[in-house]
Amino acid sequence: MLNQNITIKILPLLFILFVTGCGGIKVSGKVTFPDGSPLDTGKVTFESDQNSFFGTIQKDGTFQLGRLKDGDGIIAGKYRVAVNASTPEVAPNGFLISTTHFVAEKFRSPKTSGIEYDIQKKTTNISIVVEPPKPGEEKQIPLASPKLPKKK
Repeated sequence: MLNQNITIKILPLLFILFVTGCGGIKVSGKVTFPDGSPLDTGKVTFESDQNSFFGTIQKDGTFQLGRLKDGDGIIAGKYRVAVNASTPEVAPNGFLISTTHFVAEKFRSPKTSGIEYDIQKKTTNISIVVEPPKPGEEKQIPLASPKLPKKK
């Protein structure tokens, strides 16, 4: 009876480990602007109804997707994609003054970007083209200025 209880508890955990970590599909790619120049900062997010994966954009525009860390792979499925790249401007007192965005607003949400991928292969290399922000979209001033945590 004890062995059966252990098996019932361990089997779902093993399945979760297999789905989230082992056997993940390796997805890498590059984010560029229409002129071919790379986006050199930010994050790419792949989102489905059940899962979310991310990748940090490197200086050359490349990224690798994962759940727990860059490059650990994703699960096969259909994904909506968002690309976010911004820099906060912080006052000496630690309050947020503004945020400068490097991609157009529509790309910052998987619901509005219009970018979708159906990931099925064992290894996938994709290309994402984003547009720079339109005038007035590049800088945002917060309604309330939260104090940001100090960098260590």
